[in-house]
Amino acid sequence: MTTAEFISKLDCNYIISYSFNRGGKLTQLKAAAGELFQRNRKQLLHVSASELPAIRAQLRNLEQLWGLNLMPLTDRAGAFHITALPIAKIGVDCADTERIRHFLQLPVVNSFDWMCAPIYRDALAFYDAQDKLIDVLNICFSCDRMVTHMGEEVYADTATYQGLKQVLTHLGHSIVEE
Repeated sequence: MTTAEFISKLDCNYIISYSFNRGGKLTQLKAAAGELFQRNRKQLLHVSASELPAIRAQLRNLEQLWGLNLMPLTDRAGAFHITALPIAKIGVDCADTERIRHFLQLPVVNSFDWMCAPIYRDALAFYDAQDKLIDVLNICFSCDRMVTHMGEEVYADTATYQGLKQVLTHLGHSIVEE
């Protein structure tokens, strides 16, 4: 689906912008997981056979943290990414919301297919009047990719990414080329 199709189906009351997969929290989390992973690997050499399954299960869980930066803002059940930080809450009638809608309604004329895996670091979460999460648009500005919280790819023009980057930076996101 295109960004214009995505935004046309939403009837939201407000938007919260999120920043995640960056900063000190992610660095600390990965460092702690790395230390624990190494400690558990060393334990494998000295534990009894009955303790091996539990240690291996812990190692598998820690390995998932290495792929933490490939995860979107929310999983399918609606749980938020452990590093998620809400940056701004904007009402439906706010000028920033109008700018977001404008950029999302741009037709897809120019787009690139970069050969990298997206690392989503910014997201727009759309809520209804009952504070229920309606949908999420996860954004990777490094490779110009977007997906919904259900993993559906959303296609956008390069001007859409440039415009969204301006709006999110204005709202307080710390977007740098990574």
